[in-house]
Amino acid sequence: MVNRDSKEARMIITSGGIEPSNTKVFDSGLSFDPAVSHNDYIAALEEEKRNIDEALSVYIHLPFCPSRCLSCDHQTTVSHDHKQIDHYLDTLEIEVQLVTDHLGRNRRLQQLHLGGGTPNYLSELQLVRLVDILDKYFVIDAQTESSLEANAHRASVSQLSLLHGLGFRNLNLELRDLDPTVQQALGRHQSLPVVRDVVETARQIGFTTVATDLVYGLPMQSASSVQKTVEELLALEPDRVSCFTYSRRANHFQHQRAIDSRQMPSIADKVAIFSRIVEKFCQSDYEWIGLDCFARSQDRISEAHRTGALHRNWIGYTEQTGRGVVGLGSSSMTDLSSICVQNHADIEQWRESLERGELPMSAAARLSPNLRARRHALSDLMCNLHLDDDQHTLLDPKQEYPALQALKEDGLVEIEGDKLTMTEAGRFTLHQAWGDSSPVYRWRSFA
Repeated sequence: MVNRDSKEARMIITSGGIEPSNTKVFDSGLSFDPAVSHNDYIAALEEEKRNIDEALSVYIHLPFCPSRCLSCDHQTTVSHDHKQIDHYLDTLEIEVQLVTDHLGRNRRLQQLHLGGGTPNYLSELQLVRLVDILDKYFVIDAQTESSLEANAHRASVSQLSLLHGLGFRNLNLELRDLDPTVQQALGRHQSLPVVRDVVETARQIGFTTVATDLVYGLPMQSASSVQKTVEELLALEPDRVSCFTYSRRANHFQHQRAIDSRQMPSIADKVAIFSRIVEKFCQSDYEWIGLDCFARSQDRISEAHRTGALHRNWIGYTEQTGRGVVGLGSSSMTDLSSICVQNHADIEQWRESLERGELPMSAAARLSPNLRARRHALSDLMCNLHLDDDQHTLLDPKQEYPALQALKEDGLVEIEGDKLTMTEAGRFTLHQAWGDSSPVYRWRSFA
């Protein structure tokens, strides 16, 4: 039984060292400060301009989908009017121009990620236009890790060839589950033969990383059904599989009310399911990376994990050392040295701000150098399962030390002098706290 102090300890860890308050966005654990102004955001971007030679990561949010899965926990908009997407790209270009006015033009990107929504719902002309916009303001070269999330049923041979020609090398297929009964309960359809064809085609075209997701805690799932899905995924041999736990939040995502909560696995069932997932992947040629990813042993993030050089930002796990992320598009997150900013989630509010010549900031939090370093230390603990001596000293003796001592008593971490290491039991426990399928709840130190 986990004691109360240990639960409080987990709250401190998952808050990324930021004090809880009533001004949270999506209960992310990050305390947004209403006193932070647009001028503060501009000043933070101008400050980043001093590091003009340092590479950046850019996340583009494309919220459009042709339909909405009942379990959807992303910020999405269902639309069948491609003129609406054209209008969105018009506004996105205004934002890119406005941000780079302060950040500096022609900054080299170490990462570019298209998230959604369903990014490959865009037409081929719209995808070309999007990359043209980014090319005007940033440097995207062969060293840039360019990735996107995709729906396999919309990934034609011509589209995959175009995306590869535009420089994308990492393809993330959003599957959730392959079991037909589970998919029916979610109102979605992912045909295994289609998924297999897309994976094979992407590799033939030249994508270097083909990844999928796997979500557990969904209605009609069981340990045996998820095991079958894992076996089907293993047969596809994806390079990476991101594994998240699902939580029904009908108050925030109202369409989730259509999901019968009585059909969902219990907490005990979810723990058993995840244990089975870990067992199956680790018995194959995969390594458990951080808390919520499995990667082939030869994958570059597996190598970084083995050497303790793995990092994570808003985009995901990476061996890249730069942590700054500029978020563009509605609801996106920007995470810079001195500030975290969230854009308006509502597309019209986002657009109206930009048409007034204002950055579309809905909430923000200042980050002191010490707080930033502490967040990095706690993130590195989750990525590499240990803290170096110099990182351990960043923890607050009055708050984190007692909390970590409680975790030690539960067998979740080991503490020897200034060395702190997460145990395997700790990985299982904290995965439940941080491995959420919803980006707005996941990895709370980054949200």
